[in-house]
Amino acid sequence: MQTAFFKTWAIASITTLLAACSSLPAPRPACPTAQQMEQPELLGRWSVQMDGEPGPITIDLGPHPEWDGTVKGSITRPGFQTIVVGDVNKGELTMEESRDGKSVSGNWYGTVAEGSCARVIRGEWAGSDDRSLKFTMRKSAK
Repeated sequence: MQTAFFKTWAIASITTLLAACSSLPAPRPACPTAQQMEQPELLGRWSVQMDGEPGPITIDLGPHPEWDGTVKGSITRPGFQTIVVGDVNKGELTMEESRDGKSVSGNWYGTVAEGSCARVIRGEWAGSDDRSLKFTMRKSAK
């Protein structure tokens, strides 16, 4: 009787362990392609060069507290700071920027540079004032 109990317990334990292991996220590639870039690569500090805008411009991104897979953070420009939320999907970045935390003051649309290990994004920023500026984002060293 004890042997049957032990076998049942062992099988249940192994099954539980295997189920837990299979639900672990896959490790991220060391050098993701543009298509492989996801939220983990977007997290952190980025330096930004924006045509026609004085620098330095930095973007600090962390996990969004409410929406899985997205980011929330801040953009710091000379003289002011804004809030930003966004994500990256299949190599395409989309972020919304807000000066007051309520209305959108700018949209960021970019493409992850192939061969950059998801560390360079180029695109266009569109302001609510109908201005449009090209930008390059570079992931800062850790």
